[in-house]
Amino acid sequence: MKILIAYESKGGTTERLARAIGAAAGGQGDEVQVAAMKDVTPEMATAADLLFAGTWVQGFFFLGVGPAHAAGRFLESLPELQGKPCAVFCTFALNPRGTLASMRRSLEGKGAKVVGAQAFGRRGGAQGAESFTSAVVAAAK
Repeated sequence: MKILIAYESKGGTTERLARAIGAAAGGQGDEVQVAAMKDVTPEMATAADLLFAGTWVQGFFFLGVGPAHAAGRFLESLPELQGKPCAVFCTFALNPRGTLASMRRSLEGKGAKVVGAQAFGRRGGAQGAESFTSAVVAAAK
């Protein structure tokens, strides 16, 4: 299976998590590509059998909390995904609030089938990345 992990990272936390997800998926024998959202082309998203999309949580306590603006633009720019399995993840400092739900709605609006979603606390590192990845890959097959 070809897996694309697209991420938006501000301080490196989300990138490290994306790479941990990539390592977990690659360890299962899948072909994995990890890339910053700004470097992902529509063709890359279309060619993948499974798409992970991850972002840091932007906002302040209760005001404007959600996916980073660049991640929102990336999700809006995706081509029609025609039932493609996708998963969303985010990294947060205090509370992710509706970040995952917002990302899910964006992908479902493109015709994707969201098979997994998980928020990771910034201080937890990549703890839980392997089990999240295994569950998503199994659901996508």
